[in-house]
Amino acid sequence: MGTDSDREKNTQLLGLINILGDDYTNIYLVNRKTQQIEIYRYRNQDVDVEKELYKERPYESAMTSYIENKVVPEDRRKMSMETNLAAVCEHLTRVSQFTVHYRVRRNGEIQFYYMKCARIGEADDFESIVFAFANEDIDVRRNELSELLKPGGTASKRKVLIVEDNELNREILSSVLSENFEVLMAEDGEEGLKLLAGHYRDLSVILLDICMPVCDGFEFLKRSQSDPLLASVPVIVTTGSNQPDVEIQCLDLGASDFIAKPYNSRVVIGRINSVIKLKESAQTLTAVEHDELTGLYTRQAFFYHAKTLIRLKPEENFHLIVADVRDFKLINSSYGEKVGDQMLCYLGRAFNKNPKLGLIARYGSDQFVCMTYGNIDLSPANVKESLAKIAADAPVPNVRVKCGIYENIDKSQPISVLCDRGFLALKSIRDNYECNVAYYTREMNEKQNQNRVLENRFEEAIRDREFVVYFQAKYDVKTDKIVGAESLVRWINKDGSMVMPGDFIPLYERDGLIVRLDEYVFREVCRFQRDTMERGEELLPVSVNLSRASIHHSGVVERYVEIVKEYGIPPSCVPIELTETATLYNEQIRKFTDMLVNEGFRLHMDDFGSGYSSLITLNELPFTTLKIDKSLIDYIEKDKGKKVVRQVINLAHGLDMDVIAEGVETLGQVKLLRKMECDNIQGFYYARPQPKDVYIEMLRKKQ
Repeated sequence: MGTDSDREKNTQLLGLINILGDDYTNIYLVNRKTQQIEIYRYRNQDVDVEKELYKERPYESAMTSYIENKVVPEDRRKMSMETNLAAVCEHLTRVSQFTVHYRVRRNGEIQFYYMKCARIGEADDFESIVFAFANEDIDVRRNELSELLKPGGTASKRKVLIVEDNELNREILSSVLSENFEVLMAEDGEEGLKLLAGHYRDLSVILLDICMPVCDGFEFLKRSQSDPLLASVPVIVTTGSNQPDVEIQCLDLGASDFIAKPYNSRVVIGRINSVIKLKESAQTLTAVEHDELTGLYTRQAFFYHAKTLIRLKPEENFHLIVADVRDFKLINSSYGEKVGDQMLCYLGRAFNKNPKLGLIARYGSDQFVCMTYGNIDLSPANVKESLAKIAADAPVPNVRVKCGIYENIDKSQPISVLCDRGFLALKSIRDNYECNVAYYTREMNEKQNQNRVLENRFEEAIRDREFVVYFQAKYDVKTDKIVGAESLVRWINKDGSMVMPGDFIPLYERDGLIVRLDEYVFREVCRFQRDTMERGEELLPVSVNLSRASIHHSGVVERYVEIVKEYGIPPSCVPIELTETATLYNEQIRKFTDMLVNEGFRLHMDDFGSGYSSLITLNELPFTTLKIDKSLIDYIEKDKGKKVVRQVINLAHGLDMDVIAEGVETLGQVKLLRKMECDNIQGFYYARPQPKDVYIEMLRKKQ
């Protein structure tokens, strides 16, 4: 057996671990002054406590090793900053604890972890810091504990349970503690267990004698530690034995500390306060957490309690509801953050006062989540009525609260996955002003999985040139000759099957990959135009679409200019098509379009009439061509539709712009457009989008 110092550290270590429990994979107790890890533990690692756990390791080297070996590269810089000991100490002078979320790679998989850091003591003089690490996917054990005694504060409202068969010893301990604590006493272990079961919420600590009749201290520890709630109360063993094996046995059974007999009042008070300090840190790390603003559960607490609720009621059907506020950032910017906070508090109260909703949490900044069960009316009509009432009484007018609902959840899935499915339903109506309620379906999950596959395959498809440019010819309305084409991207798999543009283009627009795809298509068109020049054939313009994301991406114009120079072609032979909705006039768009025109590119306004048309945009931006959207052409054979199209053509011509009609499919539409003196036509009536070789053959036949 080691020295007295080793034994003291042994007691301190196992006491801390017993309080924190088994939910944290790593626990460090760091001395603020020496910057040494005084005690620490690792889960699932066999160690010799005497030889290994107390080797002093500098905090910096231990943390650096952990970050480099476990944390994913993208999060290492953040973790290095967050775990800098000087910064940690500074932070803990302002708050008692904080949490850092990060990711680790284990067994080839990315897992989400968090580190909770808490000081032991007051802000101005704490000496030790607890670092505890846990997997976010493993629910942290949270005990039904009352608020703990603050270090150095009064203990008059705290309870202590004395389990001691010797009446004199009970009286001695009672007289020492009764001034500051409410004291409960038991004559043996059986009586002590009954008092513990009735008062575990209120008890700060148990003083337990080892040698007792009926139920001795060892048996008391075994039975109390088998119940997570009873085990939440720290136990200090009182013993007259000096045998180290007894202490180790008690620590192994869950005891937190020891007090030797005969009792010294200062030692008794000191040991109790020390355990309470540790327990305070443990509660800081593991207590049921509530959102400071709304008072609702936090996300992590919701994960834990929702899982518990499902486990306790296996026969019930559970439902998950998520909600968020449409354009909440606009509320903050228009009314101020104070009103925004009032709005969130109002929603928290509105959701929480309905007892049928069940377990409710604030999931994100303006997001809420609820887990309920049983026969709840979640019909669209009922949910819409509830949302309308909430909106009517809100502190902000015209607020829109949207809900995503996952009925009869798959209880085998993690709570985080269930929430993702609720938000997936919500996302499906985020931009739909006509609908505030959506329900999760299996098709949504299949679509999400398909999107992940398409995102993961992007790099491979770019590398293997699976993205293929098709050409849809544009025809002169008077001569029926081809005057150019629009380039359109198609995704052809190696087996010859095709991924439809509607499946990948909107996805890539959302995640930003569209910028690289735009450039890929532009480069392919430039290569086609260079090959046309080298063949000595007429160089007709082939327009290229530029997405909203590309317009706002830095350096796009410079890169496109470099590509044109690389292929030695004039910029005018690759006109740039910008959609009407992406070019609503502002100074940034003006600078962007001016740069393109100054470099020699021609600009086409695409899809005119499909969105919120702006005459300012037509007047201020240097477009040379206007393309009328198919949605207007479809009505050209009706009186009002005919008038609208005619006025659009006259307007464009009045602004010295050429006009192309898109989506032309019938001879009747062609004749009307010819009468209206439209310049060019593009549509299925003349030609569908075709591969390069087919388009080249069309050019040779038509010219």
